[in-house]
Amino acid sequence: MEAFFANMDYWHWLVFGLALVIIELFAWSTFFLWMGVSAMMTGIVSKIMPDLSWQLELLLFSILSIVSILLAKKYFPVKTIDNELNARAARHVGNIYTVVSNDENGAKVKVGDSLWLAKGCDMQIGQKVKVVDTDSATLIVEPDADNN
Repeated sequence: MEAFFANMDYWHWLVFGLALVIIELFAWSTFFLWMGVSAMMTGIVSKIMPDLSWQLELLLFSILSIVSILLAKKYFPVKTIDNELNARAARHVGNIYTVVSNDENGAKVKVGDSLWLAKGCDMQIGQKVKVVDTDSATLIVEPDADNN
């Protein structure tokens, strides 16, 4: 392994970085993107400072990868469909809806033209409930004191 790293030239780092960026095109995580950028930066530093030992190059790559991934998670969070769904459900907090179904699969409340799962209290069909929280795409409800 030592011989492998000892014979690495700057262009090896650049190709490795490019390969990681290409892998990112298929992974959709941004994890490989920042490691690829770190490898390319290590290649540039290796070109500028050709006498840099392979241990320092590997250390530089590791530090750059960790720092860039942490910064990317903080400043460029990956948004998924689940995040959008949770945000859509959270918009209903505080609203009052009518229970239209209550069976072994759970209660459902009518929200506009659609039905949403609801949990959190004993519900009767026709009862008005107030949304107090969400759990993924399920509305957490309590009886609405004003309309019951």
